Amino acid sequence: MTRTKRGSCEVSGRTCHYYPLNVILLTVLIITFFVSSPRLLAGETKPHDSRLHYACNVGYTPQECQVAMTVLRQALARYPVESLGEWTWVLVRSEDWKQILSVRGFDTNRPAFSYLPKRETFLDGSLVVSVSTRGVELRRIWQMPIEALLDLAVRHELAHALCNEHDEAKTDRAATALKNGTLFPCQ
Repeated sequence: MTRTKRGSCEVSGRTCHYYPLNVILLTVLIITFFVSSPRLLAGETKPHDSRLHYACNVGYTPQECQVAMTVLRQALARYPVESLGEWTWVLVRSEDWKQILSVRGFDTNRPAFSYLPKRETFLDGSLVVSVSTRGVELRRIWQMPIEALLDLAVRHELAHALCNEHDEAKTDRAATALKNGTLFPCQ
């Protein structure tokens, strides 16, 4: 091996280059950031779960998103979400929720909605925090604790998704079946 002045060497007729340690460390840090940051911002903590996607809408910090997604995943864990196939669950900050609903012509007191053609469910972020002004408002409107409302919202939207159902009455029956442990609520 012969070393040259420009930081390269020659080994068996091949040229190799020497890089200062700080350049190598910087490269590793940059690659690590770009590989891990989409998962952090999207609240992804299970890399093997490639068909279910979890995301936080604008305004969440990576840490807030990760904490919120932990609560959402715990709520979803009781139900057969793996049957959905490709599906995205999106948390929206409470500050943005009412505007998003009103632009779409929805009741602003609705805690969640699904867009079946794109296989996406959107939830009001107040459902996954222990205390919030919006959470108190939803508790009063729906007359139930926020944890129960999260469960209801998850079951209801899951019923829409699993059954590919737009009809609210049929979806309510399927959501009740999910609560009671019925495996195939669409039949």
